[in-house]
Amino acid sequence: MKLLSLSALSALSLASVLVGAAPAMAAQGGFVTAAPRVTVTVQGVESQAQLAAQLSARGYSNVSLSGTVPSLANPHPELSGVTNQASTPVQNGWNGTAQKDGQIVQVYAATR
Repeated sequence: MKLLSLSALSALSLASVLVGAAPAMAAQGGFVTAAPRVTVTVQGVESQAQLAAQLSARGYSNVSLSGTVPSLANPHPELSGVTNQASTPVQNGWNGTAQKDGQIVQVYAATR
């Protein structure tokens, strides 16, 4: 059985303290915050182009939508390709980002 070195134990201790403190810091307005978002109800099958037009009519600009769900490997798929396509359907949940009053918001759709 291999024992951990003193530096490894110190790093492990520090990590456990930070993980344990995160919920308290979030509750006190610390470094963990929720991103602002706009939720849009979509009736039936709607394309990204239709959703972008709907958001523009509500005063949003810089609408950037993606047909790919974010992942750890690709946290901002809306930045990596063509967006707002007439041929790409809106997905239930996260669809991209938009901007309103100088603030970037996450775009979520609730499909029916």
